[in-house]
Amino acid sequence: MDKLKHTSCGIKGLDTILGGIMSPSTILIAGSSGVGKTIMSLQMLSNASKNGEKTLYIPITTESSEKLKLYNSTLDFYEDSFEVHPINRQLAEKDPLTTLIEIGNILESIKPDRLVIDPVTPLGYGFIEQEKRRFFYTLDSMLQERSMITFLVGELLKSEIHNSVISYLSDGILYLTREDRNARADHRMEFIKMRGIDPGMRSEITSHKYLYDINSSGFTVYPHLRPEKKINLEDSRVETGIPGLDSMFEGGLFRYNSLLVAGIPGTGKKLFGLQFILQGLINNEAAMVVTFEDTPHQMILDTRRMGWDLEEYINKGLLHFICTNPNQVYPAEHADRIKEITEENNIKRVFFDGTNHMEISIPDILELRGYLYSITSYLKSKNITSLFTTDIAPSQCPGNEKIDISSIMDSVLILHNSKARDRRYMCVTKSRGTKHKRSIKEYAITEIGIKLRTDTLI
Repeated sequence: MDKLKHTSCGIKGLDTILGGIMSPSTILIAGSSGVGKTIMSLQMLSNASKNGEKTLYIPITTESSEKLKLYNSTLDFYEDSFEVHPINRQLAEKDPLTTLIEIGNILESIKPDRLVIDPVTPLGYGFIEQEKRRFFYTLDSMLQERSMITFLVGELLKSEIHNSVISYLSDGILYLTREDRNARADHRMEFIKMRGIDPGMRSEITSHKYLYDINSSGFTVYPHLRPEKKINLEDSRVETGIPGLDSMFEGGLFRYNSLLVAGIPGTGKKLFGLQFILQGLINNEAAMVVTFEDTPHQMILDTRRMGWDLEEYINKGLLHFICTNPNQVYPAEHADRIKEITEENNIKRVFFDGTNHMEISIPDILELRGYLYSITSYLKSKNITSLFTTDIAPSQCPGNEKIDISSIMDSVLILHNSKARDRRYMCVTKSRGTKHKRSIKEYAITEIGIKLRTDTLI
């Protein structure tokens, strides 16, 4: 072996976080039952096998090979070309030395590039602690003789990991857990130990937990959304699409700006956002709408009554939607989807309709603010103009509203209904880098969209 090399994990999102698994190395995948340790292991073996690696799976089990194969075949990603050599769990617990010899014979016969022993914790079960440590040191020496990646699946709680000899012999430790949050269960991955990664990234990687998902399609890890490392903001303006509004921002929004449009229901926030998107589409800018209430079809029908043909831009590949039930939103997955569509389609404008809907999936206001901050920071780093809407309580004086998330936005615009006069007013309360006009302007919702009124005095 000349040097360590980075090898793909075979798990979506995990390579993004780690930059790949170091080869050779021994990785412990720990957690209680039901958190996805086996599915993760099988997916890594399946993808490695598809890429031409010689892979070996040694399940320590009481189930027959036929039953194992039947269960595994229900997984969409499963590749049955890798070698499977089950070892009886009862025998492994009662006679670990015979098991050790059997594992050695299997390794000598197959000579794998990638190995999974699942689970490894029953091995040496009948030994006293001193003998168990000696047993695992012998197993480790056997594994170290071969230049391969080994995944040891451990039925261990976090509190048990540091007392287990397996943790000392492992180059990396991934801990999987299930966290119940109200009516939803989140799966999270934690990197307790990881040798060989970039020293500059080690602290960041090992100090965070990462959301992951498990389904028949496989195991997916969601990296945290980060802004681009090299940011070069474009010092140019873009049109909002609202006649008369650009002058309130000294000629339009900066291209990298995030604008929060706040108001009570019925003030035209959604229409405002769609008009902003339409202006970008007219300028041949790819756009994305993130919504929690309406389907694309409903938006097409609603805007068609105003003479706007959104379907035309969908067919051209310029307009994209993310429509999600707020009860089913997983924030990290949602952010990953936004990033994926943004980068695949060179998005220039984003309309995020209804940040208040995210309170259902992120009830903690600080966590919600952190989520929105990650979104706005990422979009800014890509020079994307974004518009967010939120509901606020009625106010007698527009401009004095207190909005929790206003601090993370570049600009804030308040929409206000006056019951006394049956009129609508807007006020820019914040706009970074611009000498915005704080005057209150009247606006109207017409048959062709929103526009500022110039025919009345306030």
